[in-house]
Amino acid sequence: MVSGRMLLLSASCWLLVVLGSSEERSPEDDAIKTREEEELIEALQEVLEKLKNQQLPSSEKKLGWVPACGAGEQCAVRKGSRIGKLCECPGGTVCNFTVLKCL
Repeated sequence: MVSGRMLLLSASCWLLVVLGSSEERSPEDDAIKTREEEELIEALQEVLEKLKNQQLPSSEKKLGWVPACGAGEQCAVRKGSRIGKLCECPGGTVCNFTVLKCL
């Protein structure tokens, strides 16, 4: 899933660079640019369709699976005297059960 997102992000950035270039070009260059843009848009649409139709990995379907959260986000919730875990903190951080955030 991450590789698909990276591919989409890379293609989007490349499209922005192509669209944002402000060099003066001849009409022939504009025709080539337009065709390249259309091809890129079609490729992006194909990637989006593949990502949309992709099923969740089996690890995300497991009942014991806990989603990931970012540093500084709430990672646990207090339920009376018990603390329930909401998500896994990223590498290099731990869930501080005093403030209930990833630190």
